[in-house]
Amino acid sequence: MANLHQFFVKFGVLAVSYGLPPTLLAEWKFAPSPGVAASSDLLVSFAAVSTPGANLGRGRVDPDTGLSEEDPTWGEAAVEPALHWSTTGIGEGSWYGHLSAAGAITFGDGDPGGFTAGGDGQFDVEGASVGWRSAPIEIAPSRPVFDVSVGRQELNIGDGFLIDDGNFDFRDDGGVWLVPRQAFQRTAIGRMDYRALHLDAFFLEADPDHDETAVAGVNLEHRFAANGHLGLLYFHVVDSDRPTLFGARHGMNVTSVRVNDFHLPQWSQVAMWGEYTRESGSGRNGGFDASAWYGEVIYTFQERPWTPSLSYRYAYFSGDANANDTTRRDFDGFFYGFDKRGWGTWFQGEVTGGWLLFNSNQQNHLVKLSGSPNDSLTVGLIGGTYHLAESHYLGIPVTDDHFGDEINVYADWLLNDRISISAGYGVLFPGDAAIQAFGDDQRYHILELGIYLNF
Repeated sequence: MANLHQFFVKFGVLAVSYGLPPTLLAEWKFAPSPGVAASSDLLVSFAAVSTPGANLGRGRVDPDTGLSEEDPTWGEAAVEPALHWSTTGIGEGSWYGHLSAAGAITFGDGDPGGFTAGGDGQFDVEGASVGWRSAPIEIAPSRPVFDVSVGRQELNIGDGFLIDDGNFDFRDDGGVWLVPRQAFQRTAIGRMDYRALHLDAFFLEADPDHDETAVAGVNLEHRFAANGHLGLLYFHVVDSDRPTLFGARHGMNVTSVRVNDFHLPQWSQVAMWGEYTRESGSGRNGGFDASAWYGEVIYTFQERPWTPSLSYRYAYFSGDANANDTTRRDFDGFFYGFDKRGWGTWFQGEVTGGWLLFNSNQQNHLVKLSGSPNDSLTVGLIGGTYHLAESHYLGIPVTDDHFGDEINVYADWLLNDRISISAGYGVLFPGDAAIQAFGDDQRYHILELGIYLNF
């Protein structure tokens, strides 16, 4: 594990060279007007990541210079201040809003995908929204509660399979690992809660790096008494810029049905997750005929030390066997989220899911074991095997569908109410499909460290 020592040494040199302070302390105090409750928070985060054997030995290729770095190591720093307010005791219902900013910088070699380079970064408005709700959500069991909001804000649906992160952190944004920016740049969201029902009606427009994709749709959920929900999601792509990173989207219809965290009364230790999504329709760039689905079972050993959980998931995302016709058949993951329910959720494999396969043209088996030796520490082990749905990798033809096998280990440590640390290690053992696509067979490693300070 010589690379582990080099990883931390290089990060230390990078941090000092960029003048990062060892600690940041901040506290905002202000006196809100009568009838207005206000609060603020500040998140400061740092990351260090190293990827020995990046891209199976080809390394990171700088998109501007064409130069290659075999074992790229980079760091990130981000700051996210936010202000939240709401009215109290002023007329019927209450008004609320928030204003937040995000600043990030990448230093060092840049990430192995070439999404960011050393020196990339900026500070800008992240969220700015205003809304009105008819009553506190606690009233929903007895009468409907309505909520309407507009502006720059986040929307999370289900476990982030399709709608979660509205900003693709690319180049000038910096922070591709820390992902400090997740708000959609334009939104109008209406919500209704009544008894076991929840409804979202929404218009969302993603950032320019996401081709400014604009969608309109509805999400309906029936929430179970014990936990979890059954959901139905539909949205239509109203507009999208000329296809770049994400391919044609304009005119697509997306329909999805899901069950999240469902428990049978007699088997409370078993949780079931699953979702089926269909993409269809046609637009100015052609038609759509794609699908994806997954099924997952989680068993929690409730009476055992560490309360370990063991899960198995199979996931399938369609690929396109003929990229030369006018119908797109590769599944589009849209705005899938950054692991809202833990490591390995929709970035499936720290190497494979983070930098090589992006929830399209793949089928995989994933096994995860996790446990908590105490209230502040969670550790886990993830193993996955990955296959291509169609015999090509991003348009490069291959003769075998086995892309590779990956192992991840991770730890999340909550030191106190303000400081948390996440660390992980992953290694991809390439299969014949990856070897053919990249022309090399080196193992692809990743070492990750994130430090989060909350104020």
